[in-house]
Formats: sequence, C-alpha cells, structure tokens
Amino acid sequence: MNNELRHPLTDLTAGSILRLRDGQGMAVVVFEGLVWITQSGDRRDIVLAAGESFSVDRPGLTLVQAFRDSKLMVVEGGPQAAAWPTTSSTELHQSARAQRSAAIGDSLAKGAVALRGLVAHAFARSPTAPAPRPMTLCSAAR
Repeated sequence: MNNELRHPLTDLTAGSILRLRDGQGMAVVVFEGLVWITQSGDRRDIVLAAGESFSVDRPGLTLVQAFRDSKLMVVEGGPQAAAWPTTSSTELHQSARAQRSAAIGDSLAKGAVALRGLVAHAFARSPTAPAPRPMTLCSAAR
C-alpha cells in the first residue's frame, strides 16, 4: 500500500510507504512505531522509532516505510514550519493532536449544520399531517 502526503499527521500500516517528492527541508517525526527512511542519492539508512525525528537533507524522492504500524507527522519547511515547536517530539505530538482534534471538531460542526439544514428542508416540504380519525370501538357478537 502506498500513501501520498495528504495531512500532517499520517498513519502508516506495516509495510506501507510514504513518498515525499522534493522533501528537502521537511522533517519526519515519529510518534508511534518504527520507520525506515531513504533518500535519493544517499547511501544512509535512517531508522526512526517513536519519539525520534529526521530532517530531510536532500532534494528528490524520499521514501518512508513503516516496519510496524506507525503514526508520524511530516512538517514542511518555510513559514509554516516556524509555527511548530521544535524543542521536543513530545511538543510536536501534542501540537499535532491539538490540530487533529480541532479539525475533527470543525468537521463535526459542519456536519451538524448540514444535517440541521436537511431536516429543516425535509419538514418544510412534507405535507401537513392528516387529522387523526376518531377511534371506533367494535364489539364482536358471539
């Protein structure tokens, strides 16, 4: 299974590969699991466990493969990276969790608004309910 970079916090199952194209300046931070990193034109093999990080220092393709189910984050360079705390992987992990929680909260709020709109639309279009019929008691003659 191959995954392209889509979100800062990434889950990789054992054996899956994350491709970073022109990743120079990015940092890979591992929160759980064990990953192997290789870069184009680099003979080194970089193996990271939970709590470790690596800064991609070469242009071209960088591959990150999970040896075990792993959770990692790729922090991009430039002005966005300056907003991330760089003192420890624990702070990066907390920041990533806060961002993920905020994104989930935003999605839930948007879903609730959409659901309310659908319900309101459905009730606005439904015909008025028919008047209840009077109840008639029947007795069976034996």
